[in-house]
Formats: sequence, C-alpha cells, structure tokens
Amino acid sequence: MRKKLFLVLVSLLTLLLVTSCAAKAVEKEINVVFMYEDEFISYETISQFKNAKTPTLPDSYIPEGYKFFGWTPLNPNTIKATDKDFENKYIGAGKMVHYADVSEYAKNETVVCQALMIDKADIPTVYHYTVIAWYNKPATSGVDETLMAKFETALLAYLRSNGVSEEDIATIVIRGYTGNVGTSCGQIMQDEDVDIMLAWGSRDNVTSTGGMKDEMLLETASFSVGSKNRTIHRLTDKDSTKLIFAWLQTDECKNIFK
Repeated sequence: MRKKLFLVLVSLLTLLLVTSCAAKAVEKEINVVFMYEDEFISYETISQFKNAKTPTLPDSYIPEGYKFFGWTPLNPNTIKATDKDFENKYIGAGKMVHYADVSEYAKNETVVCQALMIDKADIPTVYHYTVIAWYNKPATSGVDETLMAKFETALLAYLRSNGVSEEDIATIVIRGYTGNVGTSCGQIMQDEDVDIMLAWGSRDNVTSTGGMKDEMLLETASFSVGSKNRTIHRLTDKDSTKLIFAWLQTDECKNIFK
C-alpha cells in the first residue's frame, strides 16, 4: 500500500514538473522600453504571466504648460486628448503594463513606449462633482479597496440624503494612488483634478516629502484608520468638496474606518 502511494506521488510530481516546463516553453516575453523623446528612461521584461509597473517622470522632464499622462506604444504626436478612445491609447505612469497591452506593437520582441505629453490648452475640461484621492498603500495608510467600497456606499447614501442629483453622483471619482509619498503626491499634482486627499500623512509630510505646495492644502484634519493616525486634506473650495470634507469628520464616516 505504501509503495503504491509512493508511486502515485512520484507520478503527480512528475506531471507537475512536465506541465510547468511546458508552460515555460510557450511563455512569450517582450522587452518594453520607455523613452522620453530620444532619452532612454528604463525598460521592463514582461510576459503572458508577468506584468510590470510603468515608470514615473520627475517634474523637470515635463515642459511648462504640458501634462504628462503616461506611456504609449503609438506615435505620441498623433494622439489628442479629445480622441474618443484617448484613455485606451496610453498606460498611466505607475500603472501596470500587461502583455496584451503592447504585444501587437512588438518588433523583434521589443516595444518602445514614448512619454505622452499633452498641451494643457488642448485638454477638455471634465466635470466631476468631486474627486477623492485615497492612499492605496495599505501597509502605511491602513486603507484598501474593500474598505473604500464600504466608504463609497456610505458616501453616496449620505449625498443622496442631502439632495445631490443622480447626474452629479454619476460623475464622482474615487481614485487610489500607489507608491511612496513623493510618487503618489506627484501623480496627484499631475492629474490636477483632486478635491480631497484621504489617508496620507501630516501636512508637513505631504508638503516636504510629497512635494506639494503648502497653499495647495486649503484645509487639513486628522483622520484615524484603525490604530493608524492619518490625515485628510481639502484641495479645492467647491461647495461639494466642503460638504464631503465635513462629513469625513463625522462619527458616521469615522466608524467605517475603525
């Protein structure tokens, strides 16, 4: 009986090894090279089973009056912010690039992605009732997608009870930002549409380490996430922003993050 069991285990292990090797044999890899004009920035090797994050760019690379959106395997000079499929033509900085995103553009197993810069004057204004940024670094902020789903449900219920229209509610954006303080705050400044920051560190941390100007933070308040002492920041003077910022400091909201 023991001999039969041993033979079965050996057969299973052999099958797993063969399957693994077969999968490795058919795995295709692509080198993704990130360029800013003629300057090499970095590269990543991805496959059908391995993704990678795109790099960010320091402010010094971004021309005055332009906004950096991310990286594109297309000719960046042919892309306009008014294109109907604009968001499908680039991969945001600090976001995951997948094999399926770039494989059709590969030549000799290599894809070159150029930095996508758009003149701010050519970017159409998009209305949002509010844009709430949250720090998607759970080990630091204590906030994750499950917690934010509960937050969104409670927030929308509160806004409806205050007479906010469904048309306005449909425009609300709750957006997670990853990376360290400098990276995440840098991306917020590049996006230029955030009304409230949720679960970052102190005002000094956001301005010194994060690089945000003190005058950008119109109001700051403490905000607890479990045992973590975090902070919320108001960046705009919109009535909707003030309404939500006040609600963030109520027991109703605080109980979600206990």
